[in-house]
Amino acid sequence: MNGRVWPLTAAFLAGILFFVGPAWVGVILVSWTLYKTRRLLGWWLLVALVGGALVGYHEQQLQKTPPLPQGQILVMPTSWTITGTFVRYFGTAANGVPTSGSANVSETVADQLRQLHEPVSVTVKKIPIRLSGARNEYEFDYANYAWAQAHQAYQQPTEPLVWRIRPAQNLSEWLYGVRAWLLRRIESLPAHVSRYAKGLLLGQVDGDADGMRQTFIALGIFHLFSVSGLHLFALIGAVYWLSDRLRIPKEAIDWALIFSLPALLSLIPPGAGILRAVWMRVGLSLNSRLHLNLGTVDVFSIVLAGNLLWRPLVLHTFGGQLTYLLTGVLMLLPEMPAWQLAWRLVGTSLPVVVAQTYRIHLLSGWFNWLLMPVFELAVMPLLVFVIIFPQTGLTNGLEWALTQGEKGLTGLANLPGLVVFGAVPGTLAIIGVIIFLISTAQHRLRYFIVWLAVAYVAANWHPQTRVIVFDVGQGDAILIEGANKSGTMLVDTGGRIFGTSTNPPALRVILNYLYARGYSHLDTLVLTHADADHVGDAAVLTEQIPVNMMISTPLAIDQPVIQKAAQGQVNQWRTVLAGDTIHAGLISMQVVAPKSTDATEKNADSIVLYGKIDNSNWLLTGDADAGVESRELIPQHLAVDYLKVGHHGSSTSSSPAFIDQWHLKAALISAGVNNRYGHPTPQTIATLEAAGDPWYNTATSGMLWIENAQLHQFLKE
Repeated sequence: MNGRVWPLTAAFLAGILFFVGPAWVGVILVSWTLYKTRRLLGWWLLVALVGGALVGYHEQQLQKTPPLPQGQILVMPTSWTITGTFVRYFGTAANGVPTSGSANVSETVADQLRQLHEPVSVTVKKIPIRLSGARNEYEFDYANYAWAQAHQAYQQPTEPLVWRIRPAQNLSEWLYGVRAWLLRRIESLPAHVSRYAKGLLLGQVDGDADGMRQTFIALGIFHLFSVSGLHLFALIGAVYWLSDRLRIPKEAIDWALIFSLPALLSLIPPGAGILRAVWMRVGLSLNSRLHLNLGTVDVFSIVLAGNLLWRPLVLHTFGGQLTYLLTGVLMLLPEMPAWQLAWRLVGTSLPVVVAQTYRIHLLSGWFNWLLMPVFELAVMPLLVFVIIFPQTGLTNGLEWALTQGEKGLTGLANLPGLVVFGAVPGTLAIIGVIIFLISTAQHRLRYFIVWLAVAYVAANWHPQTRVIVFDVGQGDAILIEGANKSGTMLVDTGGRIFGTSTNPPALRVILNYLYARGYSHLDTLVLTHADADHVGDAAVLTEQIPVNMMISTPLAIDQPVIQKAAQGQVNQWRTVLAGDTIHAGLISMQVVAPKSTDATEKNADSIVLYGKIDNSNWLLTGDADAGVESRELIPQHLAVDYLKVGHHGSSTSSSPAFIDQWHLKAALISAGVNNRYGHPTPQTIATLEAAGDPWYNTATSGMLWIENAQLHQFLKE
């Protein structure tokens, strides 16, 4: 049977792809499989293909009309995220449908939830709501991710928490209690030891690790910081090494692993890498003990088929793509020095990485080769030791070593080598993987170099000027892109008026978009005024991407929120008033307000920009109110084609006298979905419609952009 399973898995995968996409990959896969093995397997290939097609069709229909969670929600003790007195949870409804929810609780209840070691039943009254997907181009689509990972399509609205503890009723629930106990034990350790132990041993990365997370991502080694199949194989290798020294029969270790490894899927979040590693190890051990005569590739194929049967979209996730791609390559490559293996793995994964993250570090192969042994042979064993024996002097020594090591990695992240590649289309990325594998097999890397050149041009070819109104919720963020990347001007960054977020729109929307379009810096950042919904995330953005020039008003520049932004990667900054001109490469905009520094409130101090962009006249009004309109803007008799409506469509702006000056091509409103202010107000909409002006709102259209005189709505295309 050796070598007979992989064609069946390939046909099974092809059948799934016919329905969930990309179908063309399924056609190529089944054609190649038939060409290679039709005489050996015949009808079995057809059975596998039909089976895959049935699974793919079922997944397609299920995603279109997912079941609604009903009844009480069972939440495991480690499935709570507690921030002060606000809690989030993930669990399974009584009808078996995964869901999540949130609640505001008292400090007493929050403390009780932190100490849980048993499951909890949560009673809900409100109707679940569908998870919303991405609202901007290149924004991470959490709805698709949640469906691919857990078949979750709904969440509960925030409501009072009604809960009761329910004793564990099976082994899996008991193991979640063990995980809760381990987490509490780890949290009692020093900060860095606790953080690394959570990530490396339990697969949990908390919000306080965001800075370190960004460093590891920049270096291309984030997989080293979170538990993965590589780490698991290293630990299993250590078990076999130790058992050999203790003269424990290998057969006993094999059977012990067969029965114990599946328990890890309750102790550790079962991502694609862990699932693959656990079941491959179990499969290899069973193959050895039961003399099944399966090859390693056969076991790998069976595990992949099982994962596809359970989660048909596993290969549509970043983690699933990398774990199965790299494992497959590792099995097929001959033995070679570690550094050669490292660069081959980096090359194989490069098309996938740039398609998903838009960036690549030229030294990531070297970082992986250098640091992998450190993590597997030193850091992980020491973490296990200090969890078991926390009172030894080794705990403080490890805390110091991890602190210094993290500083060193931050220094490495600042070395030249991080390349913003741009968004490579999925089709081109798949072709890139194939070309790299062929190139390495034939020792002709020039084919892959040609692919790199083609992919880079495809990701960075932007011949048209583009103006984008991002959907950042209840806030403003507008980007002007010059044709052929001739300049970038970002006007405001958005931000939260209430609370904080570990992944604000400035990161998940604006920064992702800039990277996807191939920008490694901003030419100009204009901060119109010091309101949090316009500039609250400015410091978050300047921490992550260099800014050549930051601009604000004389009154706003000294505000803490803008001063904090200036402390980031800002080359220079200046203040402007009406009459000044702002440049960003070949982009040029005039400042038409405010005229002076005597404004008594922030909105009256808002920068208003006017200029010709791609043969159309634009007016970006920030939060300028009706007083600014009448005193400073109407007297200038500006010709306007596109208007960014002032103050999110509030009744304090967009007076009839102001709007009636023009026949606009479009009025663009940036407002949050179901925002508490009622923006845009009926009064403003009535004013626009009375003037015959078409208007568009990010709350209903998502990201808006104008390119080549065409207006696009992200949610309606």
